[in-house]
Amino acid sequence: MTLNMNHYVVIAIINTKKNNIREEVILLMRRCNVGGQAVIEGVMMRGSKSLATAVRTPKGNIEIDFKDNRQITKKYPILNIPFVRGFFILIESMKVGMQSLNYSASFLEDESEEPSKLEKWLENKLGQKANDVLIAITMFISFIFSIGLFVALPTGIASFFNTGISSVMLNLIEAFIRIIILLLYMFLISKLDDIYRVFQYHGAEHKTIFCYEAMEELTVENVKKQSRLHPRCGTNFLFLIMFVSIIIFSFTGWGGIIERLAIRIIFIPVVTGISYELIKWLGKNDSILSKIIAYPGLKLQLLTTKEPDDSQIEVAIASLKAAEGIKDPDKKIEELINTGTFTLKEKGIDTARLDAELLLGSIIEKNRVYLITHKEEEVSIENVEKYFYLIEKRRNKMPVKYILKRCEFMGIDFYVEEGVLIPRDDTEILVEEVLKNIEENEEKQICDLCCGSGAIGISLARFRQNIKVDLIDYYPIPEKVSSINIKKNNLENRVSFIKSDLLQRSIENQKIYDIIVSNPPYIEEEEIDNLMDDVKNYEPHTALNGGFDGLDFYRKIIDQSKYVLKQNGILAFEIGYNQGETVKLFMEEHNFKDIKVIKDFASFDRVVFGIKG
Repeated sequence: MTLNMNHYVVIAIINTKKNNIREEVILLMRRCNVGGQAVIEGVMMRGSKSLATAVRTPKGNIEIDFKDNRQITKKYPILNIPFVRGFFILIESMKVGMQSLNYSASFLEDESEEPSKLEKWLENKLGQKANDVLIAITMFISFIFSIGLFVALPTGIASFFNTGISSVMLNLIEAFIRIIILLLYMFLISKLDDIYRVFQYHGAEHKTIFCYEAMEELTVENVKKQSRLHPRCGTNFLFLIMFVSIIIFSFTGWGGIIERLAIRIIFIPVVTGISYELIKWLGKNDSILSKIIAYPGLKLQLLTTKEPDDSQIEVAIASLKAAEGIKDPDKKIEELINTGTFTLKEKGIDTARLDAELLLGSIIEKNRVYLITHKEEEVSIENVEKYFYLIEKRRNKMPVKYILKRCEFMGIDFYVEEGVLIPRDDTEILVEEVLKNIEENEEKQICDLCCGSGAIGISLARFRQNIKVDLIDYYPIPEKVSSINIKKNNLENRVSFIKSDLLQRSIENQKIYDIIVSNPPYIEEEEIDNLMDDVKNYEPHTALNGGFDGLDFYRKIIDQSKYVLKQNGILAFEIGYNQGETVKLFMEEHNFKDIKVIKDFASFDRVVFGIKG
């Protein structure tokens, strides 16, 4: 008998479908073996490739630690005996979990904090093994605490009910008390802010695993759709341990409390072994019986898992991808902006999204409109690292303009850096008032005193083509920054920098100015510490501190101006909101006339303007 070509095609299709189904089954089985746990600001995942712990660092980026994924039962096959392996896997999971917790906690440690005496002693005695010993000690203390809270206390309380009722009833009472203690314990710790965040990461872990098992693409949107209650969760394991222990201990009678404690501790390997096989069965089975057994444990997860935010889901996805060896593509613009925004919002920065956009735009050299219209565009790993470096600076409250080293003032782009005051919009009022007193083609000699970045004087020179400007400051950084801005605006022929203690050099050189304009330090000394972190921690105090009453520089400048300001010349100051009348009085005392106090857009005094009499 012969078969035509159509028969071969049909057979080929059938075989292909069979192979595809077989591959999908194998893949699904492998995906159902992924597990994990929440850690401090992160998630640990155990996959087919490695054990990966991903942590959201204070900088806002995600750090991942990789470890060998071979379970103890694979290293030592003799331990892989059903109903025995569960105990060894539990011990190993506790150890791995503690290591992952230590790794995540390391990002929150204060580097200046000294190690404890015990840590120093262990380091000296054991070297690199000191950390393993500390983990062992922590595990032992945790074990003793658990035995005391969930074994000794329930059985001790149950003893009060030993009034002739059967041992089975007493064991049921003990189990009921244990469940109440467990529920109360979980409820109370969930009220702690740090634990609540751990429970959110726990929810993110479950949702991400569900998404992976459903063979959906690992995106924040897909993960958010999943349930946070997973049948293979450790919370289910806790419930199953209690369920199994009720059955087993019902056959052990009700001896003295020491005897009962000993029996419960001795039977821990048996209880955990049976519970482990049960939870493996629940993870693979979808029958009505399995759903009934899993139901209480799933409901218990309503306490131990919370709905995660997008940033936490991103960490869980990164951990699972690393554990499964899934190559992570370059980050997208929108994802980076969202992560940066979240990081900055956590530090109480009101302009978080704007700042995140500006910082990313500076790295990839694109404006905000481009970022908004190209959300799906990918950003290289190198640029991602640069971006998070800048986000960390802003997270520490460094002003964005210092980070970018640029500031727009009067529509002009200026170079700025720490050591000079960042030009403010309010100062533009001072510049505009001075410009009103200079004709378009008029030649005048201008002095910008306490110039900082040179923004005031350079702006005047840009808008009036025939004036010459001296920028005066005493410190080296203003000299450097002003010089850069002079060159940047091609004003070397009309603007120059003079290093001087106020007007001292100009007096010595017998300079005469038509206009002296100044934004001197005017903050009261005791108010400096009350300023915003952005200002007091980064902007130069030499440009802020105006002395005891904030008026020191006004007194000195008004007094010195008589030597260098021509008759009918103009003296113009920026002032603090409550200094207008006082500075006006100083100028009147030095024979200035036509003095005006000009308000800003918030109706606060901002500029004092007078003519030398």
